[in-house]
Amino acid sequence: MKLVYHSQRSIPRLAWCAVLRKGSPEVHVYHGTSVEVQEAFFVEGAWDGDFTRGLFDQSSFFLGTGGKLLRGADQRGVVFATPSHTLERLWSISSEDCLFVSNSLPFILSMSRSSLDITYLYYERDLNSILKGINSYVRTLPLLGKRELRVHYYCNVFVDSTLALTEFAKPRIEPFRDYEHYLDAMISTLRRLVKNAQAPQRKVRYGLCSTISRGYDAPACAAIARELGCDLAVSFNHPEKYIQDCGVDIASRLGYAKVVTKSAVEYLQNESLIEAEFMASGELGTLIVFSAFEREFRDNIVFMGITGERMWGKNEEHPNHELRFENQVFSSTSATENRLRVGYIMLPMALFGATQWPSIHRISNSPEMAPFSIGGDYDRPIPRRILESRGVERSMFAQRKTGAGFNFRWDNLRRIRRRMSPPPSRRSWASSRITSMKDSGHFVSGPNSCGMLGRNMWRMPSRRWEFPIRLKRLLQMLTPIPVLLRTCFTGECMK
Repeated sequence: MKLVYHSQRSIPRLAWCAVLRKGSPEVHVYHGTSVEVQEAFFVEGAWDGDFTRGLFDQSSFFLGTGGKLLRGADQRGVVFATPSHTLERLWSISSEDCLFVSNSLPFILSMSRSSLDITYLYYERDLNSILKGINSYVRTLPLLGKRELRVHYYCNVFVDSTLALTEFAKPRIEPFRDYEHYLDAMISTLRRLVKNAQAPQRKVRYGLCSTISRGYDAPACAAIARELGCDLAVSFNHPEKYIQDCGVDIASRLGYAKVVTKSAVEYLQNESLIEAEFMASGELGTLIVFSAFEREFRDNIVFMGITGERMWGKNEEHPNHELRFENQVFSSTSATENRLRVGYIMLPMALFGATQWPSIHRISNSPEMAPFSIGGDYDRPIPRRILESRGVERSMFAQRKTGAGFNFRWDNLRRIRRRMSPPPSRRSWASSRITSMKDSGHFVSGPNSCGMLGRNMWRMPSRRWEFPIRLKRLLQMLTPIPVLLRTCFTGECMK
């Protein structure tokens, strides 16, 4: 088999879609300009190994997605790799004699000429079912025309010449013995990962950036990132709830030279309906506040404390090997489409070695961690030890639980309107999109393409589309995502 690449400036920088035809030895890969392409593999991400060998499918901590040719005697075909965490996924659609695989939901729907079924009321529930763990999430979703959308988490997906698709488990991670074993494994893995991300053979050599606050998880990420050479931290300092949570003083104590502070509601100033990007995963916008740091995140590995409250929580009742998060509502998967457009690698540090969560939880409750346990419900000894052993005083962090972000799911209409950017005028919308199309090209060319960014995403909204009102109606339903995705990405409701 052979990988044939089609780079398009009109595609989000890190998005890709592979098209395989039955009987053809060629795998056509349509991709954005920052996807790394080699003769035998393509990738958007980094892992703890030599970049030129392309063994991301064998990595224990792979960030991003990619595909590679297998030419062994026992296996010949293509393997596609998901990240080694559950915040992002791969999608696949079979269509007659074609198979489409992509890291972007709107892209694969466009390339395969598929549409979500607006009568199906359970997209949001199904797309967030990863909270049930990597063995129990909903793997297929219905599309119009009796097609199916397959969802792939935390696995490698092998496709042979007949387009038969088989999932294989990621490499097994050994249990962590104690705090030092856990931390040493994390830091050594991340050092190799950073070296991979900065390999001279890459077209994009990624820098480092860390989020930081006055809680547990983001400051712990910033502390480890600083050891790896990170010199840029970002933190929120507005509105009021973020003032006391701003991590500038902790960043200074850790030795950061540059700390960028912004408002968590800066996205309200955008004129491009950025909310759509953060809802396209089926999770309604939890991480939208981080769009304020698009400039800082671009071309960087971004350390984030997502899921730290579960992985590092001493009082967690259900640690398990399947990444099953009991009694949790939001899957924290909302950043994907924005990440692909902006062009950065997300590093959720708390999810390192996550399938060995029981051993991490055992460490949190071990006698050696007692000096770093403060009792109560808000108690995470591992990040506390990381910070205190690096000179951050106990009084400087984790005095109260705050957290960044919100979700459109539970708001009333008044709050939704306050939390959404104003709709652009028809003239400004059209003008900006026409300029974009002239600069970057209107259509994605290729088999079964229907002009992803041309036809589907640059549509001018009609007068009958008022986003806040429609969103309110969607939020009142049990599962609003089918209408929202169809509206924002397929253009069906904008005609």
